[in-house]
Amino acid sequence: PYMIFYLGFICIALAGSLATRLSMRFFFFHLTGFLLVLVLVSSVRKYEHLQLAVALAVTGISAAALYGCYQGYVGVEIVASQQDMVVNAGMPGRVYSFFDNPNHFAEQLAMLLPLDLALFLNCRWRGKLLSLCSLALGAAAIGFTYSRSSWIGLALAVVVFAALLDWRFVPALLLLGVAAIPLLPETIYNRIQTIGNTRDTSTRYRFEIYSATANLMRDYWVRGVGLGTDIMKRTFQTYPTIFDGSYPVHTHNNYLQMWGETGIWGILSFLALLLYQLKYGVKSVLSTGDKRVKRLLAAAVGSFCGILVVGVAEYTWYYPRNMFTWWFLFGVIAACIKLVRLERERI
Repeated sequence: PYMIFYLGFICIALAGSLATRLSMRFFFFHLTGFLLVLVLVSSVRKYEHLQLAVALAVTGISAAALYGCYQGYVGVEIVASQQDMVVNAGMPGRVYSFFDNPNHFAEQLAMLLPLDLALFLNCRWRGKLLSLCSLALGAAAIGFTYSRSSWIGLALAVVVFAALLDWRFVPALLLLGVAAIPLLPETIYNRIQTIGNTRDTSTRYRFEIYSATANLMRDYWVRGVGLGTDIMKRTFQTYPTIFDGSYPVHTHNNYLQMWGETGIWGILSFLALLLYQLKYGVKSVLSTGDKRVKRLLAAAVGSFCGILVVGVAEYTWYYPRNMFTWWFLFGVIAACIKLVRLERERI
């Protein structure tokens, strides 16, 4: 029922938009995400069906990771708007593969690499070899993106994945992570040290956007402005500019963006949907006797937790392709829950 409530408030946000025409195409993005979940869940009858869908998604991100590694090897142009040239002195250009933005490429990797790890554990030797190569490419590529939020999200995803399989793995995993820090390339180590550094212009820029969002929310926190970044950008232009004289395009936060677009009831329905999915995902991991489904579901729940954390610092739906991968991940969790229920019915 939470998905129905969520979709209902999406429709209300479209109807109540400050500019319905600007919100219409974003409504179809939301509708496409819902249909993606529906098709994925309805088409899955056994684990092999779901494994094939996940393997196809992993194949796609592996091709992108391979090109990202190539970019990291030959180097890409440094874009000053994407990195502080003083705080991050010596850092090379951030790779983006087939995507327009390194942060959004990193978000794709953070969502799909844990699923790749589950495939590695579930497959036979040939599949394990392919998954291992894909994991190595993905790990290198996400390093070359220098996306701090996605690094944190991926680390959390792996910890949650390990905890759901066996909580005793977590201390060893944390120790391994700490021990690996001195082995990191100097540029990545220096980038990690800038996390939370208020002198970093990207950090300052985010807080300026949050301040501008607070101005907007004082007027629209109940009803929202309508779906999409187009109407959000136009509404921001009716308020004072931020420190550099520009206007925000979005809120740089998934939850603020959803609240600003759909109003208080929209964000509450969205949060209820997330909590419901995580709750039943974790319950299904703990109750299933099928190890393959358990690993894949644990990986999907871990990825979901990771991208939800990334959404605190990034608007991960700015590019529709990332939004669709987000809903694909949601659908993988729902499909695994369905397989667990079918397992119980057979028993």
